[in-house]
Amino acid sequence: MIGTRSATTACVAVAGMHRSGTSLVASVLGDAGVDLGRGFLAANSHNQRGYFEDRRFVDLHDAMLGANGTDWALTGCTKRLHVPDDLRRSALELVAEREEETRRAASDAGAVRSAQMRTWGWKDPRTTLFLDFWLELLPLLSVVVPFRDAASVVASLRRRRDLPLQHQFHGAWPLRKLGLPMTRDRAAIQLWETYNNHALWCAERYPGRVAFVDGTRTQSDLPRILRWLRDVRGVSLAGQASNQRLEPALLSVRPPLDLRLRTTARATVAVTMRSLRAASGAGA
Repeated sequence: MIGTRSATTACVAVAGMHRSGTSLVASVLGDAGVDLGRGFLAANSHNQRGYFEDRRFVDLHDAMLGANGTDWALTGCTKRLHVPDDLRRSALELVAEREEETRRAASDAGAVRSAQMRTWGWKDPRTTLFLDFWLELLPLLSVVVPFRDAASVVASLRRRRDLPLQHQFHGAWPLRKLGLPMTRDRAAIQLWETYNNHALWCAERYPGRVAFVDGTRTQSDLPRILRWLRDVRGVSLAGQASNQRLEPALLSVRPPLDLRLRTTARATVAVTMRSLRAASGAGA
């Protein structure tokens, strides 16, 4: 049984499948006054504007995954993930640390701005795999889950060269050379389903606490999400974030035809996408 924590401040997590716009959403929330942490992962060629990921949460989630003998790509994972007691304690300690950091930041800013800096949060796609753990642990937690179509996500993963997904195929060399890309894509599609279906399940289990952002409607969805956080969830925000970080060209990249055909042919992908779109229209 996971214990809960009586948090004194509201908090927001940005979850969702990797390469689904989580960094963009996190940057907008940061502009709106959510304190996303310290020691962000450095920007690189895959994400030139930065990841907005507090290394402490990334390390904690990696430790949780490691305790289950897997990684963010769920390599070799055949059972439901669990959180050992020592890592539950680590999570509580990190929460207390983040709350104290936010209180200090508000105090340093002075009384005028302190009311705008009471909300803390974090962004890490791995959060999705432990979303029920966090929602149970933190009763005041609100979660924002961006999503994109499977073909676009897998196309983005294809462009990265440091993925565990590249090592899913273990045949002889000629077969490996011919079969690796297809096997990697198939594994990535399955991963897209796993992340998004778990987010949908958590949204149903914890009604009113999870909101979805459709990547094709980011410009119109984000103001709605900010209103939901402020007016429904009672999250203190510094004001309305602008759309200056949004680049339409980045949000409308068309994936390759082979991926569009492959994902369209998979019935379970279509079911998940319909559920995500329905949730984004009625979930906040």
